Amino acid sequence: MKKIIIGSLLVLALLVSAGENTETKEKDKVKQTTVVDSNEIRWYHYDEGIKLAKETGRPMMINFTTSWCGYCKKMNRTTFKETKVIKALNGDFISIKVDCESNLELDIDGYKITERNLSKSEYGVRGYPTYWFLKSDASRIGPLSGYQDTDRLLDILFYIKNEMSDKMKYDEYLKKGGRKGKF
Repeated sequence: MKKIIIGSLLVLALLVSAGENTETKEKDKVKQTTVVDSNEIRWYHYDEGIKLAKETGRPMMINFTTSWCGYCKKMNRTTFKETKVIKALNGDFISIKVDCESNLELDIDGYKITERNLSKSEYGVRGYPTYWFLKSDASRIGPLSGYQDTDRLLDILFYIKNEMSDKMKYDEYLKKGGRKGKF
């Protein structure tokens, strides 16, 4: 009988501890805005991301996606799960995800627009996934469409982070060895 009671108390203690741990983790997630998390990319809504980029001086990568897009799903399963990609995006960028089918209303300094309309009207997105890169002041650097493997995305992130688009064309950057070149 003692063994059953002790066993029950241990199970109860574990359940209480797990519940407190989950609650603490949720509170910590809300507080975190620029902490590098090596487990997953921290995605922001467009209006939140624009504000945060201006505050932090970090460039943005906007991921225009849909729920049914095969290559979007592949990016989520592969490239966006790679530790180096997660570290680069969480550490050096503000990552924004826009659901191109969503009617979620965004408030961009008083300008109201849905995610659906933002993708089509403001960015001209017609295929998925499409990624737009912006400077911290929200000026546009350029788009990228389709599935991107880890190496290619890391090269692009390095190019954007180091503001190389102001110095040379992307093709020239690749000819010089990409992120592994001497810059």
